[in-house]
Amino acid sequence: MSRAEPITSLQDPIEELEENPYRQRLLLYQVLVVLGFVLLTAQLWRLQVVEGERYRARADNNRFREISVEAPRGVIYDRNGILLARNRPTYTVGIVPADLPPEPEPVYRRLAVVLGLRPQDIRRTVDQRKSDRFTLVPIQTNVGQDLAFIVEERHRELPGVHVVVQPIREYVDGPLTSQVLGYVGPITEEQHQRLKSDPIRRYSLNDRIGQTGVESSFERELRGSPGKRQMEVDAGGREVSVLSVDEPAPGSNLVLTIDVDLQKTISDLLAARLDRFETASAVAIDPATGRVLALVHLPAYDNNVFSRGITEKELQALMSDPRRPLLNGAIGSAYSPGAIFKTITAAGALSEGIVKADTKVNCSGGLIVPNRLDPTLGTRFGDAGVFGEQDVVSALANSCNVYFYLAGGGEPDGKTEGLGIARLMDYARLFGLGAPSGIDLDGEAAGFLGSPDWKKEAHGETWYKGDTYLAAIGQDYVLATPLQMANALAAIANGGNLFRPQLVLEVEGTDERGNARSRPLEPQLIRRLPIAPELLAAVREGLRAATQSGRTRYGTTYAGTARGVDLPGLDLAATVATVEYARPGGAEPLTHGWFAGFGPVEQPRIALVVFVSRGKGAEDAAEIGKAALTRYLTRGPGSGAEARGLGSRQ
Repeated sequence: MSRAEPITSLQDPIEELEENPYRQRLLLYQVLVVLGFVLLTAQLWRLQVVEGERYRARADNNRFREISVEAPRGVIYDRNGILLARNRPTYTVGIVPADLPPEPEPVYRRLAVVLGLRPQDIRRTVDQRKSDRFTLVPIQTNVGQDLAFIVEERHRELPGVHVVVQPIREYVDGPLTSQVLGYVGPITEEQHQRLKSDPIRRYSLNDRIGQTGVESSFERELRGSPGKRQMEVDAGGREVSVLSVDEPAPGSNLVLTIDVDLQKTISDLLAARLDRFETASAVAIDPATGRVLALVHLPAYDNNVFSRGITEKELQALMSDPRRPLLNGAIGSAYSPGAIFKTITAAGALSEGIVKADTKVNCSGGLIVPNRLDPTLGTRFGDAGVFGEQDVVSALANSCNVYFYLAGGGEPDGKTEGLGIARLMDYARLFGLGAPSGIDLDGEAAGFLGSPDWKKEAHGETWYKGDTYLAAIGQDYVLATPLQMANALAAIANGGNLFRPQLVLEVEGTDERGNARSRPLEPQLIRRLPIAPELLAAVREGLRAATQSGRTRYGTTYAGTARGVDLPGLDLAATVATVEYARPGGAEPLTHGWFAGFGPVEQPRIALVVFVSRGKGAEDAAEIGKAALTRYLTRGPGSGAEARGLGSRQ
């Protein structure tokens, strides 16, 4: 047995261990691991706490979707309950940007082929709205049912593309009422910025709002309050199930003061002669209330074109039409009113005591105003004829210029002053000229009333007596719209009440409990004219005489300028005017024609003004005015207003 060697390692001196070469590297790894955990913790904190709400919302949007449910827009009726504007369901093809694949170009190309569009146009439309990724971007509206079904059938090839049902505004009579109703169109960025804070109507960039006419003026009433629809969607953004629905509150309905039967009668009468003149307008007002019975301007346009989405070609055709059909000339164009203005001159002269009802003037065919530098020379201001002795009644009936030259400007030699231009224009303003009437339509013109200061500033010329003569007969220095003249005529007819022209008779809606409620709109009196009733009665007597031939109570004779308008049993009052329209280059002047009439004289139900441009003058306007008044005053009473509880036609 061999002998074991003793263990001596415990007694051996300890040698210094060699340093581990991986120690520093391990330490670095440890630091990096700790730092990684710190960063991971910080990131988890950011994702779950700091930005948790946003990411939860994004996750929910990938599974849950909340969309706005458009509120039905209020419909519009005429005063007799005839439907004028309604809503029709239609298909819209749009894209939800959040549902598009990372590379959307193939989707754009396929959709462009289906819709007949260009891919770049679709891309541009989507890119402009990518800030709101979960809201539908409309690509094409008013899509036919067959095309909508084709898009739906190919939804696997078109991720992010959706077909939705949306209402489109439909105007039953189109051009007949377009100048009154206006149209609905896509909201602009500027309009959205102005309206987006409305907590009730909650406007979005997809909305269509009233752009002109009553649709615009009564946008707040017509638009309802949108609802909400919460639903679960699949990975392609398509609805799987509905979670909840907050129903929208529909907009209020409007009942207009317009009588669409009268509107059509006047429109047909104007259209039948439109080839004889350039444009034509007519305004009919109920003198007792200021409610507008008809407001027509031709040529008109079809507002359905704008409602369904006007093309560039269609818009260019309207914009390039020299007759400017988009302009409502009944309220937006001002013309010299000619002889119709003599009613205002007469009222002012009677009120100021310049003349009395029996004051007689020799209407000898004209006046000559001497030249201030050479008395042997003078300027002649003509007349339509030689009428002899005339009083206020016969002067209005015969439309004697001389009588109103003197009433407005006084004698040529200055022995009598007349009203003078300042007082004459003051009375014009009292009758509503020179300022918008306040009707609930955009684009109303103020008209124009001249003055010495204006002439000096605009032309550097002095105001002469002859300028006042021209203004007194409604020429050159007076411009008024057909609406303004109709409203002034209504004030004469009713004995001196100037109303704000009213277009909406009633607003129909529901209260918070869903019960029907109605809010009638009352007539608004602008002013009571400071003219004695008996003086306005003399003006009305002159307009009544203008439809006849005879002798006044003061012994003067007349053969009225509108005597062709008189019909047995209707008791009409009227006047006409022919106004020359100078053309540049010395060409032969053209003529505008006016007709103004009301009836019955004792209890007027209608005041009507007709204007035709570049026609035969008063002849055309009088024929139209006579036919319109006759049909309105002789037709049987309508039952529509009574059936809707609106009372008698007013």
